[in-house]
Amino acid sequence: MSKEGAGPREDSEPGRPAGTDKVVPEGGGDVAGISDLTYRIITPYLRNETLHRVSFIVLVALSAICLVATAVRLSPLPPLPIPLFGLAYYALRRIRSAAGDRALLTWSSVCLAAALLGFWLLSVVGRWVS
Repeated sequence: MSKEGAGPREDSEPGRPAGTDKVVPEGGGDVAGISDLTYRIITPYLRNETLHRVSFIVLVALSAICLVATAVRLSPLPPLPIPLFGLAYYALRRIRSAAGDRALLTWSSVCLAAALLGFWLLSVVGRWVS
């Protein structure tokens, strides 16, 4: 069974010894494909406590901006993104307790999507109110 991107090429250049074309440097191990590469590169950063703390601070700041905008603009529209920021916070809590890599990537994607959608909705509401 061959692995994607690993091992010698069948049509290697003439004059080069077989088995010298490697995708991964020595000592790096074999990478089976893009999913294995994702697990090796991205998941260690997603478990970083500093990243969780910064994400929490950003979500609290964006929610506070929505509440302050409600009082300043006297409009019921600015709190619309708060449920999305709440979903992002819930996903952030699930990231901290994720046992496997698949759950970590899934909840990280949910957190990122909810935060970005809430931030976009915040800008749209800002245009509607002004």
